[in-house]
Formats: sequence, C-alpha cells, structure tokens
Amino acid sequence: MTEMKYIFPKQLQSVAALAFIAVLIALLLILTVMVHMRNRKLKRMLEEQMAERRLLDKICSDFTAVYYVELNIGFFEILHINDGTNAKKNESETV
Repeated sequence: MTEMKYIFPKQLQSVAALAFIAVLIALLLILTVMVHMRNRKLKRMLEEQMAERRLLDKICSDFTAVYYVELNIGFFEILHINDGTNAKKNESETV
C-alpha cells in the first residue's frame, strides 16, 4: 500500500477545520445579533411614525384637508385629507 503524504499532519488539519467552523459560527452569531438590532430599530421607528399618524388623524379630523407648506422653497406636503371629500380624486388625477 502506498502511503499518502499530507502537507500538514492529520491532527493539524482537523484543528484547522474546527477553527474554521468556529469562525463561521461566530460570524453567523454576530450577523444574527446585527439583524436583530436593526429589526428592533426599524420596529421602533415604525411605531413612532404610526403614533404620529394617529395623533395627526385625531387633530385633523375636523378639517377637510391639512397641508404642510414651506413657502421659502416652494414645498408642500399633504398631511391629511378627509375621506368624505373629492380631494383624493383630484389628487390622484394630477399625479
């Protein structure tokens, strides 16, 4: 039988393989933690925006439409349009 020659001894190869697997597991854990933290941040931002939207809907319920207008730069944003008006129909026609 012919004897196989390895560049590294067999024991060193198995240690290197275990080290490689350990590094991969560590990277996977780090990535999992990073994704979890990002999801928590996005969820918190979404909850804040939804709370702002609910507050805006409560405040603006008595008005037909509420706009934010910045006259210096010519920018405006529709904050609220009452559902009982035809303003949404006109808005979609102009886009």
